[in-house]
Amino acid sequence: MERRNFKNKKGENFSYLADDTSSTDINLVFFHATGFNANTYRILLEKMKVKFEKKINIYALDQRGHGLSLASAEPSKLKSWNVFVEDGMEFIDSLEGHIICCGHSMGSIVAAKIASLLPGRVSHLFMIEPVLYGPWESLKFRFFSLIRYNRKLTIADGAAKRRSLFNTLNEAKESYTGRGAFTTWTEEWIENYLEGGMIETNEGMELSCSPAWEAATFRSSSMDTWKYLKQIKIKVLVSYGNFGSTFSAQARKVLFKLGSNWNSRYHPKSSHFLPMEFSDLVIQDLEDYIQNH
Repeated sequence: MERRNFKNKKGENFSYLADDTSSTDINLVFFHATGFNANTYRILLEKMKVKFEKKINIYALDQRGHGLSLASAEPSKLKSWNVFVEDGMEFIDSLEGHIICCGHSMGSIVAAKIASLLPGRVSHLFMIEPVLYGPWESLKFRFFSLIRYNRKLTIADGAAKRRSLFNTLNEAKESYTGRGAFTTWTEEWIENYLEGGMIETNEGMELSCSPAWEAATFRSSSMDTWKYLKQIKIKVLVSYGNFGSTFSAQARKVLFKLGSNWNSRYHPKSSHFLPMEFSDLVIQDLEDYIQNH
């Protein structure tokens, strides 16, 4: 995968990974989870590259405030995930041909909203462990957001307190290995996350996605996804895990009643970090989905 830069209409610079050596007009665009970056998923992306060689071009964007993208990211101004959707749409507009929208966690919601808003461009939607709760659950979250109760959101509070500065990359790796969200990750996955998400400063190595931005991203989930999902008519595949899944039981019950175009793959041995734990299964899901639709 080659690292490149994309400049939006405002002149802001975004970093992304690309493998577009194929002559095909089919492009897979991958969106990462909150706090991560495109390079985090390098193992998965490289496996996609091998599996779909000469058949699909692959792109993975460092979303605003993440990775090596330099676009403005002021935590106090982040009110929803719409800005990530707008950035993604502008990036897709720079590509030619059909789009396979794909993402993990928050990234899968960004991908889904783009698929809804660009029906003429997006031919496939592959969602991995989406941050999706049922309509009633989502309504409650939006109400709590309105009264600012979700300022106490545990996952956001944890992100806000995250250590962001280390002397070396190796020190950061030792700090993360076997702990928290990284408990089930291999060393290579953690190394890729750090290589794509740390910048060198005078004080040492610092996370490019600041704790304040990560926390703001968690808190700004607008939970308005259902109105977009109802508009999607293309065939969709949702792959999800078991432990700590962000795809709630209520959401599953409602989503797969929207229409026969909604399909699922359940991986009972996986957690929310399905791509990190079972990347081969994710690739197999994607291959089956593309071949059959």
